[in-house]
Amino acid sequence: MFRTLPENHSWVYDLIASDDVVRHHALARHQALLVAASEALHWSNRVWAQAGTPAPAEPHLAAEMDQARADFRWHQEQTIFGPLRAFFDSRRTDPAARQSYAPYLALYLQWEALYPQEWGAPESRMWSAWGTKESLLRQLDRSGVPEQVRPQISDLIVTALKRPYRCKDWMYARLVQHVLDTSFTSKIAALLGSEDPLVRLRAQFILHVARNPQHTVRRASWRRWLTSDTNI
Repeated sequence: MFRTLPENHSWVYDLIASDDVVRHHALARHQALLVAASEALHWSNRVWAQAGTPAPAEPHLAAEMDQARADFRWHQEQTIFGPLRAFFDSRRTDPAARQSYAPYLALYLQWEALYPQEWGAPESRMWSAWGTKESLLRQLDRSGVPEQVRPQISDLIVTALKRPYRCKDWMYARLVQHVLDTSFTSKIAALLGSEDPLVRLRAQFILHVARNPQHTVRRASWRRWLTSDTNI
């Protein structure tokens, strides 16, 4: 069930601040919260091991399990993962909440684009960063890109085309139809003049995707296109 987050998460935007001091302060805060969440998770696991079940019958263990889970949830919700989870939880039941939390999805992807070492550091996550990126891109493809983050997603697609490939970058091509307009097309067309031949090819591929909305982009679509007669 969707539950509105009670806290103000505006500070997480400092994770992409250009000021190193501001950004590192936010990063330290984010990572400290995750340490506390991890400790709470270990706590709940100890109670589970002691009780032999995730739902203890003994009142004192049941109470301790509730405390451990509440501690884990509270600390994790304070990080960027709180609004990300809220977005997923609200996507079908509360369209207004989905809109309000959508900027945090763009923020998470911008964080990876701008500061990949800080984004992907073991201290910055509890689970796979690439798995989270994949889940976000898949959700944006399935449910659509909310209007207020289309400019950011459009820029992220362009950025992905210009950089060395990163894990799950191929999924950005799936978002082309969701952000397609004359401004986006112009940005892609401008890459056709790049000095990097790979960037030029990628731009041609994205324009091909834009012209063929009936084709679902899959992991192998890029390589198939490279060997097809549509690669011109």
